[in-house]
Amino acid sequence: MTTRLTPALAEFVADPGRHAGDDVATLVTTAVLDTVGCALAATAEPAVTRLRTAVAPDGPLPEGPCTVLVDGSRTDAPTAALLNGTAGHALDFDDVDDALTGHPSTVLVPAVLAVAEQVGADGATVVEAFWRGLVVERALAAGVGIGGHYARGWHSTATLGVVGAAAAAAVLLGLDADATRHALGISASRAAGSRRNFGSMTKPLHAGVAASDAVLAARLAAAGFTADADQLDSPFGYLALFSGETGDPGTTDLAAAAARALAVVADPGPAALNVKLHPCCYATHAPADAALDLAGRGVVAAEIDTVSVRVPPGGLRPLITRAPRTELEGKFSMGYVVSACLHDGALRLASFTDEAVTRPAVADLAARVGSTETLPHKESTGGGAADGLEFSAEVTVRTRDGAEHTAHCPAPLGHATRPAGAQALRAKFDDCLARGGHSADADAVWERLSGLGELDRVSLAARVGS
Repeated sequence: MTTRLTPALAEFVADPGRHAGDDVATLVTTAVLDTVGCALAATAEPAVTRLRTAVAPDGPLPEGPCTVLVDGSRTDAPTAALLNGTAGHALDFDDVDDALTGHPSTVLVPAVLAVAEQVGADGATVVEAFWRGLVVERALAAGVGIGGHYARGWHSTATLGVVGAAAAAAVLLGLDADATRHALGISASRAAGSRRNFGSMTKPLHAGVAASDAVLAARLAAAGFTADADQLDSPFGYLALFSGETGDPGTTDLAAAAARALAVVADPGPAALNVKLHPCCYATHAPADAALDLAGRGVVAAEIDTVSVRVPPGGLRPLITRAPRTELEGKFSMGYVVSACLHDGALRLASFTDEAVTRPAVADLAARVGSTETLPHKESTGGGAADGLEFSAEVTVRTRDGAEHTAHCPAPLGHATRPAGAQALRAKFDDCLARGGHSADADAVWERLSGLGELDRVSLAARVGS
């Protein structure tokens, strides 16, 4: 008899005998530190400030025990998850998972921290919750066929993230397998997010809404609210809808999709996440590193005639094609990112303002950057996504005297196959807190969350020195 995916995932999530190892604790601690830093960096971002105004136009937020990172206020868990998830993704500086072709931590961390503060969870439980939620996301990515899912325009950060974060919240709420099945089913009906909104404030909103809906789904299930008990792998359910199948039992290959997902659950592995060292779309990171290499070798922007960027098939899929006019559009413009690297010799948080993106000299060079998906896939080294995007690039610059200069980047620095190292992670964290006006809190927050797995009670109160 074929094992059903929904109950199998629920049993995995609710298993009281499961314990993460030290490698998982390190992964989750890094994810939490990185996400908290990215959220604090976005304190003054319009997507964050306008969302805060829209959520509570008359002033105070709903009351609750959960911390809103950007200002230290307290509210209920769904609202905290909404605000913190949006802030975590507002600068597009948060981590990436090849298996998802998306950003896992900006949904998982806000949901997990909000529920942890609500119930008074310890750090070891937070580690378990995050890890099980990530495994659920990776399983669903395998089940839907992440390449096709993303190509059809779904923002996988949200469509996968809401279910994974609901699973993580279920762990923190202590739901048994039956209640967890309902949490998964409820969250599956909240899965949404269109890539057409990349380059706008709605992209980070996807993450915040997914985190908030995940918290709500788990709380509803805890209260006895029901969903279809086999929602994920039944006809017309999650896998059928998001894999592009019709939902007709006679034509939908749900069994094969579920088998792919179950294989991930059976052998989840502690594969690391990709830490972003540039605050822009991850599809631009390998080209950025290659362009920075060329700038470091003495290529002068004023002497450049044309620039050619080659990436593997699908590598341009996340990017907008129009000339950027705003900082958010600049984050999704290959032309701008590469030209800024060549012009400035660096790519910083300050590279992404409306004024920086529209500089005439950089915009002129950006118009002469051509991008193609003609770079062959590299031989598998275990670091890429089997079905998703491959993050490598080759950048060739032709100067006005006819000379050519080429740089190749097999994967961005910070990728799971090219770890950035503790010093780079701390430097990024400090830069993020400085950007958001929180430098005074940097040491306290870093030191407290660095010991995440050992905390008796997880609280973000140290963020405001209490």
